[in-house]
Amino acid sequence: MSRQDRTHDPHDQHNTHHPPLTFPRGLSIEGVISYPGSLTVGGTIEGDVSCAALVITERGIVNGSVRAETVMVLGEVNGEIYANTLTLKAASCVVGDIFHKQLALEDGCFFEGRSRRHSAPLLLGA
Repeated sequence: MSRQDRTHDPHDQHNTHHPPLTFPRGLSIEGVISYPGSLTVGGTIEGDVSCAALVITERGIVNGSVRAETVMVLGEVNGEIYANTLTLKAASCVVGDIFHKQLALEDGCFFEGRSRRHSAPLLLGA
């Protein structure tokens, strides 16, 4: 097998790239989502989400806990958030406790809950 063929072999155990995954507006999912790559949520997820990086768009909703290296909320989260870097954008709504290393709150975001800075937030509640 040539070098070029190996880089495109889905069964190659050294292939660790995970393409971004998008849940579009209008899609509603119930259950636990665990993905090793990045996720963009434009629809509604009723359940916990765990991934490398998460963006919840303006109309996106997560009703459950969130766990990711980086989380950007433009929409709504009802549940705990565990993230190394967490950004709540203007007009976002988060109801639940947040655990983070770095936190950015834009003017106009709504947050109700407790905020706890922690050196390893992804290890909490696991």
